[in-house]
Amino acid sequence: MSKLYFIRMKDIWQSVSAQDTLFWLANIYLFLEYVRPQTLYPSIAVIPFARITIALGMLFLLLGNLNRFVKNPVNKLMIMMLLVILISSANALSPGIAFSKVSDFISWIFIYFIIVNAINTEDRFLIFMLAFLLYSFKMSQFSFLNWVATGFSFRREGTGGGPGWFNNSGEFGIQMCIFLPLASCFYYALHQYWSRLKKGFFLLFPLTALTGAISCSSRGALVGVVSILLFMLFKTKNKLKVLFIVITTICLVYVLLPDKQKERLVASGQDNTSVSRLQLWGVGLDMVRRHPVLGVGYRNWGVAQTEVYGVQNQLLPHNVFIECAAELGLSGFLCFVLLIGYTFYNNYQSRKLLGSSADGRFLSLMADGLDAALVGYLVSGFFVTVLYYPYFWINLSMTVALRNVAVSRVETVPVVAHDAGVSLQQAGAR
Repeated sequence: MSKLYFIRMKDIWQSVSAQDTLFWLANIYLFLEYVRPQTLYPSIAVIPFARITIALGMLFLLLGNLNRFVKNPVNKLMIMMLLVILISSANALSPGIAFSKVSDFISWIFIYFIIVNAINTEDRFLIFMLAFLLYSFKMSQFSFLNWVATGFSFRREGTGGGPGWFNNSGEFGIQMCIFLPLASCFYYALHQYWSRLKKGFFLLFPLTALTGAISCSSRGALVGVVSILLFMLFKTKNKLKVLFIVITTICLVYVLLPDKQKERLVASGQDNTSVSRLQLWGVGLDMVRRHPVLGVGYRNWGVAQTEVYGVQNQLLPHNVFIECAAELGLSGFLCFVLLIGYTFYNNYQSRKLLGSSADGRFLSLMADGLDAALVGYLVSGFFVTVLYYPYFWINLSMTVALRNVAVSRVETVPVVAHDAGVSLQQAGAR
């Protein structure tokens, strides 16, 4: 058992202060991406803090950790995705626009390698996950307070999560769909180590994630929440208990849901927004039919709308799968599907490595949370254009990092047990 399970600031700071530079850079990047002080305070935005942090992270990774580079099939899939993007860019309707944005995806590759190599122990994973949850809670409580200020009423623009990636209500709703299962699993895994006050504080995380999904006024977020609940019900062995939680949560959502939001749900598929998105999906599928292998080109959706379909008032595809297939063809779509599959497979492997032992409970439950977070992203992302947003790539990075931690635990336990002159069962009992 890690002493960090108690979430005491003194213990956390002692652990953080003892970590290497790469771990610090990974956490600084997470802070810059999710809190975005450079956006909150435009006067400091003249310096590209996030890009500098990524560049330094790769430098320290290559100089210090090259011999201990984390191995995982996802590594090759990320490189394969980059190759598809480069070839697609070269064959794009507008190669100039495509290549001008390739650096965005390269950044995600760098971030992936930094995180999976920096977060290589259980304590590091716990601290990194705690930071992720705290930054998400900053958004959710901000949204909740705004919703309270409006008297829990419906606003078509919804409540966002502050400047940056999550300012738009739909994009904020997706973050809440990721935050909800991770916060729930974090609480369930560690609450027995906390005081009542601390339990109350961390219980606010999933509760405000739920209210954030409601107040953002995104129907996709609500569908994402339901998909998460059903997925967790499907996975759990204690189905009666989880079924009670699912039913209670759905009833709570229904009670809190403003009447106009209920009307929008009933009108799904028939209102102007739904019809517009169905038309856009049809256009995207036509792009795949015309350019099946490599698509219209990386980040060339808008170019295709103008040059091929004569649409001047460009609208985004509002679907991560169609966005991927239309711009990168079936080649990119296959890479994306494989990355999704390997996310679930990595979490399955983590749970299998950790087994049912008490000392692996935290990591095993977080693997469940990462699975459910991915489900929430995929379902809510079915209605929003967010393929190159942080959601999927950060979740993937944490998944691979967790598996690496699980592998390390299995490899080190026999050695410790042998040195102590005890059996594996005795070592596990500790």
